[in-house]
Amino acid sequence: MSLDGALVVLIVVGVALAVAPTLSHAGFPPAATTVLVGIAVGGMLPHHIAVALTPAVLGIFLPALIFESAWDLDAAALRRVALAVVFLAVPGVALTALAVAGMTIAAGIGWSAALLLGAILSATDPVAVLALFRNLGLPADLLTIVEGESIANDGVAAVLVQSVIPLALAGNSPNGASIALTILGGVFGGSLIGVALARLVSPLLRRSLPWGVGLATTLVVAYGSYALAASLGWSGIFASAAAGIALPSFAMRERDAKSIERFWDILALLANVTVFALVGLSLQLERVLHEPLLIVATLVAVGLSRLGLAYFVAFFDPQVKRSRAWHHTIALAGLRGGLPLALALGLPARLAHRAEIIDAVFAVVFVTLVVQGWLIGPLARRLKFAR
Repeated sequence: MSLDGALVVLIVVGVALAVAPTLSHAGFPPAATTVLVGIAVGGMLPHHIAVALTPAVLGIFLPALIFESAWDLDAAALRRVALAVVFLAVPGVALTALAVAGMTIAAGIGWSAALLLGAILSATDPVAVLALFRNLGLPADLLTIVEGESIANDGVAAVLVQSVIPLALAGNSPNGASIALTILGGVFGGSLIGVALARLVSPLLRRSLPWGVGLATTLVVAYGSYALAASLGWSGIFASAAAGIALPSFAMRERDAKSIERFWDILALLANVTVFALVGLSLQLERVLHEPLLIVATLVAVGLSRLGLAYFVAFFDPQVKRSRAWHHTIALAGLRGGLPLALALGLPARLAHRAEIIDAVFAVVFVTLVVQGWLIGPLARRLKFAR
């Protein structure tokens, strides 16, 4: 990104932070506000200033977002809802990818390209709604399902996309067993690196060190685990997530953990706003009209698959089974944001149907982040949760 592009991002972030409090009183979530500001500013940019949320750019912010989310996870609640999270992150990703592929292949794109589109859109981004859900005082287990799913299925979806891209380039049919082995290797390899690095630095964090040294150590763990796993062909997302979950549990002093948590909360807030600004600057709404049949099919597939997952997850968690409100909340949390957009924009230029895939991803990201994001607040407030 050029210096001019970075300046544009800073302007969008500043404007979004200034207007978000006012619009939030009208029920408009900050994420949607930031995206709309980015779209407005992006439409006024001269052609020589290009800003795009590519995987390389997202990689600057993703370790911080993943590590902070994992650090905040309630370990006891995660153990209680582990089956639901695993279902949404592994079979859920596969079912979403297949549903999107099955609906969009009829729109004229090949099977490999359709599966690639489904893999990209199987990654959810409920960061935009988690703050709202927390303010509503939702049950801890429900919040853990939503947040745990977002971390896990982002990692699975990213590995799935990297597995399907070579097939789409060669025009070959996907091999389910080979893809499954690649995903398992990426997940377990990345998780192992994250836990190992957290264990390696935990003796250092247990000492009476200056405050800044502890923060720097967690930064090294978050970004180092991500980079090391990615360099080995494993999941950097799972590496940062595993490190964020493991590090607080390795006998860290409570006072130091609280200080580090406050630092990561601020860093994640800034990273979130910046990513949503980049999403808005990257979206080109005029492209949404290029492939109406494909876009309608994609939106229908994404919506139906999310509703289906929200219903079937009840078989893996008895609390979800007892409450319709939990079903609705899980369905509402299925927003798509920065990761699908970055994965789409990072596709190889010679990939067949690349333009159509980007058009469909643009449409889904805009509809879920802005339209659905605006409706989430009023709908969530009407839900009745058992206390």
